[in-house]
Amino acid sequence: MLHSSALRRLAAKTQVVGPGSDDFVRNRLTHSLEVAQVGRELGTALGCDPDVVDTACLAHDLGHPPFGHNGEEVLDEIGAAAGGFEGNAQTLRVLTRLEPKVVDPVTGRSHGLNLTRASLDAATKYPWRRGRSPDPLRPTAKFGVYQDDLEVFDWLRTGAPDARTCCEAQVMDLADDVAYSVHDVEDAVVGGHLDPRRLADPDEVARIAWQVRSWYLADADEGEVAQALARLRALPAWMRDFDGSHPALAALKDMTSQLIGRFITAVELATRSAYGPGGLTRYAATSSFRARRSARSPR
Repeated sequence: MLHSSALRRLAAKTQVVGPGSDDFVRNRLTHSLEVAQVGRELGTALGCDPDVVDTACLAHDLGHPPFGHNGEEVLDEIGAAAGGFEGNAQTLRVLTRLEPKVVDPVTGRSHGLNLTRASLDAATKYPWRRGRSPDPLRPTAKFGVYQDDLEVFDWLRTGAPDARTCCEAQVMDLADDVAYSVHDVEDAVVGGHLDPRRLADPDEVARIAWQVRSWYLADADEGEVAQALARLRALPAWMRDFDGSHPALAALKDMTSQLIGRFITAVELATRSAYGPGGLTRYAATSSFRARRSARSPR
């Protein structure tokens, strides 16, 4: 995975700040490496195969185009006659067809990176075709396989419960949530897009609470969101001001590390409370510990 051209290409895709604008901020490649570190740590704590989780985390953004969600929507419109475009389905195609590594000597067909069923399943965040979202209460337009790739999809999902995401994919998804949520804030502060002092303004807090409810947690009370932010701001490592100096960069990095540790520990404790001390691999746990998002999520 680390030696693939698809992974290297992620260096030219942005997260929050344009590529090459600052050597401190992230691109999709550095983000994927950080997701892999977070996922490997959480997966090991939960008894998952760390190599499988690591592979899925490194692969999770391979099919996502430039310009993020907007680029994905445009490509879906342009390619509608050919089945459309979806970043997660494209990831599976990159892993199993497009990446030049293994070619069948008889048929000449590419097998991509020739990964195992477990690794491919772990990289499949949405194990269903377009329009087959399994949750009628929280439907999503996202899907994980193109019609032309159903053969390999059926192979990797052999014996899997219908439309159910494996534990390793759930850990990958959580690691992505934690990494981009925390690191995007860090990059926004460094890039001058977010002044930490504004987070103490009640009006700004109300706007944040509205946005959280609108995009992610429709059932949450605005007061709950405000209280959660207040708890974060009360942490000793929380940065209240940023002047761009070296000490400020160090303090910001420490806050990032503390937040990631806090979120990962909370997930581990909640999961162990629900499932006990045993190893959680493949389908040993349901999606109840998976990060939940609304259909409007940019991921």
